Amino acid sequence: MAHGITAQDGMFSVREPAWHRLGVVLPEYPTREEAQAISMPWDPVTVPVFTEEPILDPQAGPMTDFHEVPGYRAVQRSDTGATLGVVSDTYEPVSNTEMWDIAEALEGESSGDVMFETAGSLKGGSKVWILIRLKRPLMLKGDEKTATIPYYALQNAHDGSGSFRGQALVTRIVCQNTAQLADIEAKQRGTSFTFRHTRNVKDRIAEAQQALAGWRDSVEEYRMLSEHMVNEPVSIDQAGEFVERFIPDPPPATATDRVMRNAAEARGQWRGIYMGEANERLLGTRWGLVQASVEYLQWARKAHSEETRFQRSMLTQNRLMQDAMELAKAV
Repeated sequence: MAHGITAQDGMFSVREPAWHRLGVVLPEYPTREEAQAISMPWDPVTVPVFTEEPILDPQAGPMTDFHEVPGYRAVQRSDTGATLGVVSDTYEPVSNTEMWDIAEALEGESSGDVMFETAGSLKGGSKVWILIRLKRPLMLKGDEKTATIPYYALQNAHDGSGSFRGQALVTRIVCQNTAQLADIEAKQRGTSFTFRHTRNVKDRIAEAQQALAGWRDSVEEYRMLSEHMVNEPVSIDQAGEFVERFIPDPPPATATDRVMRNAAEARGQWRGIYMGEANERLLGTRWGLVQASVEYLQWARKAHSEETRFQRSMLTQNRLMQDAMELAKAV
């Protein structure tokens, strides 16, 4: 199961169903109580781990004895008793209720500016997530037709395989694949925050609020830079220099006629996108260079397989966009 959602897992999404068509689709954004009741109305609890050892009693015959394993604890669901994983006895779990306390504190700190977009568990409860979004999408002056929805995720693993972390994202988490994609995106963008495993949930809430402040600062920084580039004109010569550097000639050792033709064809595809109708409102601006480049990399550039195209458009999108933005500022 690529989605990682079993019959023992719960999840919800708002308005837009997930690709796997599982979970509850809500018509409006839920309260914390409604969201938690649907997605994870249980908590992880730790219990001792025992080994079963056979013993031979001369009078009673074969018997079984149980011995507690020192240094380890099992993590179980409070509702079903299902074992989620085995961890060291120094491991400090973060309960689902604590996660929702933190998410609610973020929502309250921003005076209702963020909402619960999706939440759920995976692999029977081994992994859990909460995804919140800004109430207002990011709109750029001069590019009002393009909207970016910034998300902030809390992810945790009850089986000991991962840390409790917060992540600034544009990925909408609805399954195991998108949860992994969120980890990759946050790592590439440097927007992942790992929380300390302290006993005091107030410490975690304070850390989460600091992380949220950093998220808002990064969104604002992105908006200011993007709006600046929307209003920064570029000449035909500058656009030509950009595409020559963005799609450079191959090294002399590999510059066969076929490879040179491929490079020239790729530049022609980029120019077609840059001069095309979809980019008309941004033509002649630095932001237009960036948007044309992202469109080219995602859809026009040749891909050997659908997997390659997915890797390029989803897993490396943010790094490629950052590269294009740096180059667009330089020409």
